Amino acid sequence: MKSSYKVIQDRREQIMDLLKEKLTVSVKEISEFLKVSEITVRRDLTALEKMGLIVREHGKAQIIQKENGEIYNKELEALKCTIAQRAAAFVKEGDTLFINTSSTALAAIKKLEEKRVTIVTNNVKVANIDHHPNSTVILSGGEIRFPKEALVGDIAIESFSKMSSDISIIGCSGLSLENGITTPVLHEAKINSLIIERTKGPVVVVADYRKIGFSSNFTSGNIKDIDYLITDSFAPPEAIKAFEKAGVRVIQIEI
Repeated sequence: MKSSYKVIQDRREQIMDLLKEKLTVSVKEISEFLKVSEITVRRDLTALEKMGLIVREHGKAQIIQKENGEIYNKELEALKCTIAQRAAAFVKEGDTLFINTSSTALAAIKKLEEKRVTIVTNNVKVANIDHHPNSTVILSGGEIRFPKEALVGDIAIESFSKMSSDISIIGCSGLSLENGITTPVLHEAKINSLIIERTKGPVVVVADYRKIGFSSNFTSGNIKDIDYLITDSFAPPEAIKAFEKAGVRVIQIEI
């Protein structure tokens, strides 16, 4: 017998398949297609909208088209910012903090304006945001890779190898029990591994539901390297349970 989550997930996948085919569909059409109540459909559409997959208007739903293989919209950004805010709460006044090139990790830095910290990163974008007037920002140096504006290479590796942090906040492209923390870029994976290795305190991984249970090409660290995983309530329960069993403290943000 299917679990409640599986039933809901299957239904929402059918809704997304229908929207991919027709682009815009009414609540009534979805209800008739799935043979469920319009209340159930509206509940599913509310969740899919919060996940940043659709937009709703006047009893209809419209799929959000991907640009360059990525979805970007205010709902998805709000999801990531909520995760980032929770991660920032782990950083204490006076801490030295490592972050990687993750956009969610960068968003966490934006929540630290009231705290005096030392930030060490290979993310050039950190230089363009506001910080506490007494905070220090250290860029690792290295070759800049666009469009992420990531610093990589021997210079970046050498910089991180000579420092340590009180805490690190890192994002990823995929997070699975089998392959751990993964990224599609080999050069970044090497630096992420070093960030984890050189962190004296908690390693905090920030990852929205899209990353949970998926794997990318290159491993930055194992599941057991993670002290805290901060994700959202849309992450698959089976994966979350497996992470917790492996010793990860998981915080799921309700949106």
